[in-house]
Amino acid sequence: MTRILMTIAMILAVVPAHAAEVMMAVGRSLPPYIIVDEWRGLEYDVVRESLALEGHTIKPKFMAFARLLKEMESGQVDAAMTMRPDSGVKACYSDVHVSYRNVVITLASRNLTINHPSDLAGKSVLAFQNAATYLGPDFKAMAAANPHYREEARQMVQPTLLFLGRVDAVVSDRYIFGWFASDPEVRAKADIEQTVRIHPLFPPTDYRVAFRDPDLCASFNRGLRKLRESGAYDRIVKRYSSYLKEEGGD
Repeated sequence: MTRILMTIAMILAVVPAHAAEVMMAVGRSLPPYIIVDEWRGLEYDVVRESLALEGHTIKPKFMAFARLLKEMESGQVDAAMTMRPDSGVKACYSDVHVSYRNVVITLASRNLTINHPSDLAGKSVLAFQNAATYLGPDFKAMAAANPHYREEARQMVQPTLLFLGRVDAVVSDRYIFGWFASDPEVRAKADIEQTVRIHPLFPPTDYRVAFRDPDLCASFNRGLRKLRESGAYDRIVKRYSSYLKEEGGD
């Protein structure tokens, strides 16, 4: 009996006194970060596991971003992921839990040196939709002056054309590119085992979770620190990013 009581006491010691079911607004479906159909993904798993380490559970609610803002303000949801402090929502913003990073990707066999957007001048470049708007004035100037520059909304087109050698460079988030490169449809058309070279021209975009309750925000931050310190965070990243053969990689 004493042993049972000690076990219960140990469990209670590690579970927060105010464990909560967190109604989480999700404003985008973007594999591999958030895979709404399966409720998993690099970012989603980080948020879920960080909360779980503090004894909380997550109840996701997918919605358009405009609705997300309204439901956060009205209190219909407890939190929202993939947020930035400049979103306009008054909330407690967590520590950075994920960073998206757009890069230039080329085939290593081409041996291209790209250290600045101007190095893409004259090359065939395939970028994500509206990239010229988001990636700064130097990239926008290159895009406007380059007749071989185009943008594509369909994510699977980028790895297909790069691995077939039909474009010189692709501009994409590296994990998104790798995820879609691994799709069976792409594999059937191109050799995705070719080594790629990553050119990190652009700064990362950091995202946070916005919480209505500051105490829950602090609890999430504690869970996130535990996740990083245990190595579990890195394991989650690896789970969703080990699809490309990168130059200089393992």
